[in-house]
Amino acid sequence: MKSLLYKEFRLAMHPVCYVFTLLFPLMVLIPNYPLFVGTLYIVPMFSVLFLGANKGKQSNDLFYSALLPIRKSDIVKARMLTVIIVEAVTLLLVAAFYPLKLLIMQSANIPSPFALDGIVSNFAFVVVGYLIVNAIFFLMFYKKGRSVLAPTLISTFTYVIYIMVFTTVLSAVDPTSGAPLIPGFYQAFINIELWLQFVYLAIACLIFAGGMFFIFKKASQELNNADL
Repeated sequence: MKSLLYKEFRLAMHPVCYVFTLLFPLMVLIPNYPLFVGTLYIVPMFSVLFLGANKGKQSNDLFYSALLPIRKSDIVKARMLTVIIVEAVTLLLVAAFYPLKLLIMQSANIPSPFALDGIVSNFAFVVVGYLIVNAIFFLMFYKKGRSVLAPTLISTFTYVIYIMVFTTVLSAVDPTSGAPLIPGFYQAFINIELWLQFVYLAIACLIFAGGMFFIFKKASQELNNADL
């Protein structure tokens, strides 16, 4: 597995992917931008740049990997671990830049909008969103083993809808009174003590781990049945 991960990061993964992973989390520094903006752009990035398109598609990386003296499930596992690492690094960078964002907003006397409250709860929603994206992409991609366009578009569109619902509907407030449009949501997920937010995040991580294990099993079956 160590050798396969080495191949993923040194051969399969496009160099631009590293740049995007480091730069896009900086978008969280933009005042009044929700946290989700810094986590959005890696969704099309990892799929387009190294999961079959561009460099991977031109070199027929999946077919080459299938010819190696390894199990096809190990191919899926290595690629999924690569994606998980990219997603984890993105979240860690967003978390690291977030205190600086608050400092910038305080220095500029910019009030914190509703969507910026409950930072840890927001991360819990991002983790679940990444699970949804990974499920769509991996299950669609390994079913055929060729096309990456449809899985990329559908997974990206789904994540955009997911964050739009959370930021514009679930977190919407009445412009006159400032009260949330969905009573109880703010009190249940956002306006809560920090320790409870970490409980939500821990639950989200457990859901992510269990979901990724299921995706791995299903994607491995799909790759075994795929005509490469």
